[in-house]
Amino acid sequence: MYGSTLIGPALVAAVIAALVTMIGWYVAYQRERRLDNGRRAERIRDCKIALRAEISCHVPRWIMQDETGHVEEMAKQIIAGTGDTPPFTPFVPKETANPAFEAIVSEIQILPGDVIEPVIRYYQQVDVIAQLAEDMRGERYAALEAERKIDVYRDFIELRSEAGRLAIDAIDALEQSSDDK
Repeated sequence: MYGSTLIGPALVAAVIAALVTMIGWYVAYQRERRLDNGRRAERIRDCKIALRAEISCHVPRWIMQDETGHVEEMAKQIIAGTGDTPPFTPFVPKETANPAFEAIVSEIQILPGDVIEPVIRYYQQVDVIAQLAEDMRGERYAALEAERKIDVYRDFIELRSEAGRLAIDAIDALEQSSDDK
């Protein structure tokens, strides 16, 4: 009888200790999960702010008030400079880097799905423009006949205008998405 009275309280104590331990694990897990969710939400906010700031800085250089007039003026200068040695070639500056996007691209999946597509489309357009600008800074572009040079320049300006529209779409998506998606 004496042994059976010790087994009962020992068993109850062991069950209570196990329950307390399990509750402790659960509480610790939930607390860690809340902290992780908070860190993730903060990272998403930081990424969206950085991308919005970077894209907003680009918008003024992509949008021209009179795109058609600009291309026509440049075409006149290209045609007028055809007989010159060397022939007139429009100056095309090197495109700037995109440090915010480059820092975020490896973890872009943390952004809400409705943000990723417009942001990627915008930066793909920027990459196409940068590659074309690099080509236009070379000797092959400078050696083109006037009409072909004008066509390439027109395409360049149209790509830049499209980048302006894509930038606005990306900014809108970044602003309209909620942080908890």
